[in-house]
Amino acid sequence: RGGFITVSLVPHCAAMERDRSLIFSKGGCDAKTSGTFPSNTVKTSKYEWYNFVPKNLWEQLHKFGNVYFLCISIIMYLGEKTPLFVGTIKAFSTLGLLMMMMSITAVMALYDDLRRKAADAEINGTTAKVITNASKGGKQKETTWASVRVGDILLIEKDEEFPADVVPLFCTGDGGNCYVSTANLDGETNLK
Repeated sequence: RGGFITVSLVPHCAAMERDRSLIFSKGGCDAKTSGTFPSNTVKTSKYEWYNFVPKNLWEQLHKFGNVYFLCISIIMYLGEKTPLFVGTIKAFSTLGLLMMMMSITAVMALYDDLRRKAADAEINGTTAKVITNASKGGKQKETTWASVRVGDILLIEKDEEFPADVVPLFCTGDGGNCYVSTANLDGETNLK
């Protein structure tokens, strides 16, 4: 079973950049980090339970068509209730249709977001093999990708998927070469 060892590099912003050193010695590698790095948890969903309604309304009211029909509905309501002008069409017909379309769009956005959350949970729950006590021969410990931290030494075996934020240190492939498929990123199926 071929595999290679990698070091996890969690992406971080320039403001959070800290010194990090890897000390290689005869027995292995020790990672020393200073400062706090963000977690390796993947979150692609937009909404939380408490911000779905306001955030979704905010997004929908940035669409010209929704704002246009909301303004038309307000003008039609003013025509019904004030003597400014005579309104012949009731505002609830336009406003009701607008609310129905916005509700359908909101339900679709919620469904998509729930699917993204499920995919995030699957990725975050995928097991990773971390090498612990590398300076003393090393032992494999299974953990989740969400628990991987900067400087962790990982064992990734042949044909395993892994995130793009790792750096291969050693490979047991033919001639020490490591080939990576980027089909998930760019759709190209040739190995690089």
